[in-house]
Amino acid sequence: MKRLVLLGAGHAHLVALREFARQRLPDTELIVVAPSPWQYYSGMIPGWVAGYYTLDQCRVPVAPTVRAAGGSLVLDRAVELVAANREVVLASGTRLTYDLLSIDVGSMSEGLTFGGAGLSTGVFGVKPMDELARQWLAAGPRLAAADKPTVTVLGGGAGGVELALAIAGEGRRVVLVAGAKGIVPGFGRRFRRRVGCALMKRDVGVVDEYAELVRDGIRVASGRQYPSDVVLIATGGVALPFLRDSGLAVDDDGFVLVDACHQSQSTPNVFAVGDACSRVDRRLDRSGVHAVRAGPVLARNLASALAGQPLKPFYPRRFSLYLLATGDRAAIGSYGPVTFSGSWVWKWKDRIDRGFVEGFPKQ
Repeated sequence: MKRLVLLGAGHAHLVALREFARQRLPDTELIVVAPSPWQYYSGMIPGWVAGYYTLDQCRVPVAPTVRAAGGSLVLDRAVELVAANREVVLASGTRLTYDLLSIDVGSMSEGLTFGGAGLSTGVFGVKPMDELARQWLAAGPRLAAADKPTVTVLGGGAGGVELALAIAGEGRRVVLVAGAKGIVPGFGRRFRRRVGCALMKRDVGVVDEYAELVRDGIRVASGRQYPSDVVLIATGGVALPFLRDSGLAVDDDGFVLVDACHQSQSTPNVFAVGDACSRVDRRLDRSGVHAVRAGPVLARNLASALAGQPLKPFYPRRFSLYLLATGDRAAIGSYGPVTFSGSWVWKWKDRIDRGFVEGFPKQ
């Protein structure tokens, strides 16, 4: 019997497990290692921050999905991977061997240079999502105690913009530090214009400069300081440190290099998906959209690898649907060159998001 270890319970692994529940892997011991009993769905967390969802509505319990697939769940996190020995070392000290390994551990928020000698501001990153949820709850008393609470979001990508829009309101002042490229730089002109209008409508201040942390907030490149009660870092993800030292081929940023089948470029018995990898054949955005769509292909490839059969590549669609909530029960959508917005887009997004979370067993 071969042992398949799924490291992490990210979106792609959840979808793959759902596939395994429909068609069990023969003669395979399936083990899933995850640091939390919950997997938070990134598309709904801004809605939770805005007060539209409860936390339970935004997360998938991992254990029932693992059980349905015939696997066992280990609640722990990897601190070391020794690819040459086919071994994962966990925080508890457990050394877990494998025949086949798949990595879907996400990424961590980037750190920023701190120009002071101690922080009076609450600072935390948006990745991993379970930490964001915990830290945002913990920040509640700090914001409630402030006379005019100010939240600064660092990062002008879709994730940072959506959080800034969700936080705005209820007497809070929100500043979005987007960097020199401005807001949602990877999108078309019409989409960016509508996002800019939504930020103005929600009274979110936008600063197109880079920033560093200082004692009571942030300081931008021009020298202006923005005192803040809370700073959220949404400037992009960095690879988990243990991947760089694993013996796997990684890119300059430490993400696992994979081919079109999401198989490690250097080590055939290792696969990687989601935020943990970089494709060598093409640039693939690290987004939940691609991770979810990669899940079924990953499941087939893992089954094929165990059986010694050929693999199939994952080719994302030419255009991907992106729906960005604006914090007021409306949303802006993008599909290739087409941009659209309105309350109907929010209802559409809400239905898609709820459908994903509710598509997994609860117990």
